[in-house]
Amino acid sequence: MSKHHPQNIAILGAGIMGLSCAYALAKAFPKTAITIIDPSGFPADNASYIAGGMLAPYCECDHLPPAYIPAGLESIKFWKDFSKETKDAFEFAQEGSLILAHSEDRHMFERIKAVLPAENRGTHVDLARTEPLLAGKFRDALLMKGEAHLHPAKAINALINELKKLNATFLQKDNSDKNHDLTIDCRGIGLQDDEPELRGVKGEILIVRNKDFYLKRPLRLMHPRYPLYIVPRTDNIFMIGATIIESADDFVSLRSGMELMSALYSLHPTFAHAQMIEMKAGIRPAYPDNLPRITRDGDIIRANGLFRHGFLLAPAMAACVRDLIAGTKNDRNALFIKDQKDEDYPQRRRKTA
Repeated sequence: MSKHHPQNIAILGAGIMGLSCAYALAKAFPKTAITIIDPSGFPADNASYIAGGMLAPYCECDHLPPAYIPAGLESIKFWKDFSKETKDAFEFAQEGSLILAHSEDRHMFERIKAVLPAENRGTHVDLARTEPLLAGKFRDALLMKGEAHLHPAKAINALINELKKLNATFLQKDNSDKNHDLTIDCRGIGLQDDEPELRGVKGEILIVRNKDFYLKRPLRLMHPRYPLYIVPRTDNIFMIGATIIESADDFVSLRSGMELMSALYSLHPTFAHAQMIEMKAGIRPAYPDNLPRITRDGDIIRANGLFRHGFLLAPAMAACVRDLIAGTKNDRNALFIKDQKDEDYPQRRRKTA
């Protein structure tokens, strides 16, 4: 087997980054043995498993530079194709998303409008036609076409099931035994001892069932403390969450819980009688610039720091990891790969030798 195609690869971490890498590598290198290692099991109880599932590169424009939008759209295409392959196993839908604000937060609505990218500044829509149950509550709304959403836990399970079909090995233990040609480290905040720059950013979600309410697409509701997302799921289930609390505590605070519930009630009075299903918190890994990175140190590749963009960027990052191993060019390298050296690219080294 060539240097570009290791005989065996260990992937540390079974969050969305690790599983995306495992799937990309298993598809690209069918003769390579892929082993996924995570002490929490499969599925692992981590931040990915309780994410919101909103795939919104345009709505994220105030947290994600415009250069990352094509990578986000690439990932949306991956999820769309993967949904077809798995026969709609994880509630993928591409109906766009809505940006909304209550009248008292109108200035925040205008602020995000001002920073939307030129290629998609949103379309003002009539809520009575687009989301009838919201009509009368909001002055107007912006529809961000092309955005999508999915059910994160079901997407994680779908990746695990497909990896099993591709003969990947799953080991529930602490870390690699060093008997691998290459290690892909995707442990998230678990990598903090090796990368002190990493910090934990808490995301909190509330999941409820409201049989009297319906949404076709996710909402981004502008809020003075943090952006709130409401994502519809099947059976009249809704996820509301926020993800930029600077804390490594893994519990939902009383204040946050009250704000999440209040935001839902502000959408429609029927949420007063909604069934609370679950309330959880997870810790997202983030670098100081809140942007993800791929780095290489010999036979260890690290992919980390996805902040609030796990499902949005992990497939595109996994493609970069795959091409880094193969020694082939990827247009997203400049976004994700830091400290690139010629020795990381054997093909480049041969050309310059």
